[in-house]
Amino acid sequence: MAKRQFSDEERYAVYTVHGEKCYMCGEPVDLLTMEVDHVIPETLLEDRKRLATILTDYGLPADFNLQAWANWLSACSPCNNRKRSRVFNATPRIQLDLQIAAEKAPKAAALAAARVNAQVVSRAWNTIKRADANGHLDERLRSAILEFVSFHALQREAELADEPMQFTPLIQVISEKNGSRLVKGPYGVGGGPIGPPTFTAAFAARRVVAWRGMVLVA
Repeated sequence: MAKRQFSDEERYAVYTVHGEKCYMCGEPVDLLTMEVDHVIPETLLEDRKRLATILTDYGLPADFNLQAWANWLSACSPCNNRKRSRVFNATPRIQLDLQIAAEKAPKAAALAAARVNAQVVSRAWNTIKRADANGHLDERLRSAILEFVSFHALQREAELADEPMQFTPLIQVISEKNGSRLVKGPYGVGGGPIGPPTFTAAFAARRVVAWRGMVLVA
């Protein structure tokens, strides 16, 4: 059976709705390298008898859809590679993960659909991927990154409002906070005083983008 190929919209929605972190280790992940994990492996679609037993053990309905938002969570590559097609024991922890996925499924679906309609933002994200791939950043690419920053700031979970945005391993956006600016890039960490904070959860009024050792202020 061919593995599902997730669209950019699906990946973005899972990443954003589930807190921009790996559900297995709890560590932050970046959007470019983040992987979408089928909590109940999609390989079980080839073994319906075993799948039925597992769904019963998990307390899930017989028609539970493995290829849907309620079974998708964000994961880092190391954790996802280690898990592969293994099936978790039906513990309270994994049942809670599935419960959260089900609760957030409508929000994830709505965000994915909204982003499909936001063609400018979709083009911007594709540009960010190209910038990371070819190592070249001009004014057009810079503008696309900052456009995506403004979009993403409004979609994030509330508790992440002051946390860095990690788009790729080399593109990290850090908000101003408590009068200081902290920038983390591939060549180290730097910062300094900047005056009164300007960032609010409602709008990314000023942002710092760290990309390949360069600092771009939005």
